[in-house]
Amino acid sequence: SAAGPTPDLSLVVPAFNEQADLDESIRRAVRTLGELALPFEVIVVDDGSKDRTGEIADKLAIDLPQVRVFHQQNQGIGGAFRTGVQNSRGRYIALWPVDMPCTPEGLSPFTTAIGKASVIVGCRRQRVGYNPLMRMNALVYPYLVDALFGLRLRDVNWICLYDGALLREIPLTQSGIPMLAEILVRMRDAGATFHEIDVEMVQRTAGVPSAARFKVMKKTLVGLLDLYRTWRREKRGDRQEEQ
Repeated sequence: SAAGPTPDLSLVVPAFNEQADLDESIRRAVRTLGELALPFEVIVVDDGSKDRTGEIADKLAIDLPQVRVFHQQNQGIGGAFRTGVQNSRGRYIALWPVDMPCTPEGLSPFTTAIGKASVIVGCRRQRVGYNPLMRMNALVYPYLVDALFGLRLRDVNWICLYDGALLREIPLTQSGIPMLAEILVRMRDAGATFHEIDVEMVQRTAGVPSAARFKVMKKTLVGLLDLYRTWRREKRGDRQEEQ
C-alpha cells in the first residue's frame, strides 16, 4: 500500500534465490520494527531469482501490509538496492541482507539515533566469524577510503540509516561492496552529516560471508579504485565548470 503517512524507515531487502530464509527473515523484520513502534515499510527486491523467492515475496506482501515487492532481472545487490531506494518513501533508508537476523537489540541503536544526522553509521564493536585475512582487511579498508576520499569513519561497510531524500538524489555507479563506500562519499559531498554508533555484529544465519573469498576482496579493491577515478573525474569537471 503506497498511500498513508511517510514511514520513518524503509528497510530495503535485496533477495536473490532466498527461498529458504525469506519468509522467516521478513516476518522477523516486521515483528522487530513493530516492537520498536516506528512507522516503517519493508521493500523486498526480487533480483531475478530462479527459485520460489518471488512467489514467497508476493505472498508476504499479501499477508503483511508493510511489505512491498519489486521484481527485476538480476542486477546484483547494487542494482537491487537502487531499485529499492528509488521506490522507497521513508525518511531514512537502510539496506538489510536476508541472512542477517533483524533483532530489537540490533536495530534499536539505529532507531534511537534517528534525527541526529543525515547518516547514522553503524560501527561494529567486533567482527563475528571473520578469519585473520578478513580482520586485516576490515582494519585497512576504512583507512583506504579515508586516504582516497578524505572520508574518516570507523566503519564504512556495515548497516547505515541514510537520509531518504538525499539518497534518492545521488547517482550510484558501483555494485557490490564498494557501493557502500560510494553512498557515504556521495552523501558527504551532497552535504550530509554523520553520526557514528557502536553496534554488535550479528552472526549470519546461513552461508559464508562472500567477503571471505580472495576473489571478492580483489573485486572490492578494483571497484573502489574505479570509483576513485570516476569521482576524481567528476570533481575535475565541477572545478572546470566553476572557472
